[in-house]
Amino acid sequence: MNSATIHIERLALRGNHGVLPQERTVGAMFYVSLQAEVEIGDAALVEDKLSGTVSYADIIDAVREEMAVPCCLLEHLCYRVGKRLLKDFPSILSLCIRIDKENPPCGVSAKEIGVSLRMTRMDCVESL
Repeated sequence: MNSATIHIERLALRGNHGVLPQERTVGAMFYVSLQAEVEIGDAALVEDKLSGTVSYADIIDAVREEMAVPCCLLEHLCYRVGKRLLKDFPSILSLCIRIDKENPPCGVSAKEIGVSLRMTRMDCVESL
């Protein structure tokens, strides 16, 4: 088996996530970065066909759909995105997701604050 890592860096998406009611009403910019270790086949390596890998466009569509559903915690959002990707794309072996929130309302000057989560297929096999 061969594997490759698909990288998506700072995908900018607007969302209504946060603990405070104002955050969920007004919304903010979020930046999603992820690395997915993907089982990759000869169709991709030798034959130059998408069927041997995972389309990063399809990953982005799934992330966009999950980001559109409001929640309170970035930890929960990371987990939900990761679980969705592992469910939708069986050739993803593991992934690391980072979600940063621009201008968080925490009383300090910070460009972004975020959460990273590592997940493997084995960690989530019961809940997929």
